Amino acid sequence: MANDLTLITGNAGKAREFAALLGSTLAHESLPLIEIQSLDPQEVARFKASQAFELLARPVVVDDTGFALLAWHGLPGALIAWFLDTVAVDGLLSMAAGLDDRRVEVTTALGYADAAGAQVFSGTVEGTLAREPRGDAGFGYDAIFIPARSNLTYAEMTPDEKNAVSSRRIAIDEMRRARE
Repeated sequence: MANDLTLITGNAGKAREFAALLGSTLAHESLPLIEIQSLDPQEVARFKASQAFELLARPVVVDDTGFALLAWHGLPGALIAWFLDTVAVDGLLSMAAGLDDRRVEVTTALGYADAAGAQVFSGTVEGTLAREPRGDAGFGYDAIFIPARSNLTYAEMTPDEKNAVSSRRIAIDEMRRARE
């Protein structure tokens, strides 16, 4: 599956995770895509995949992840990267300091596009927002997300442990089944 795809990302950590989850290397490149403003990662992924295919004229996959705090009615959702770029992990934790309900749903939406159009494959993992950053591995929100049935943040897990329970793995598995 990976041989005919180009992953569109500027995030080296994400590219490494894709390669590990697919079991093979994957061509990847960064493109200056317009990112629509939406809390829904599926909507964002579909738009970006269509746009990337128009630019490259070859099969592409894009990844968009939402980090939805239930107490905030889904915020920051697909805007998580912007939250982290502007206020960082510590700022997000500071804003959420008074929350009793720290439940989070992390959804990864993979937008796949080729000449036949765009499709979206997604996976969701429930968990909680940590009270402080924990762990040194991973990227993005990994140090503050504790998946359900675990006491560890993604950043405290080995890459294999994280990949076994990640929303990205669930989405990739869905895409793999659809493309077989």
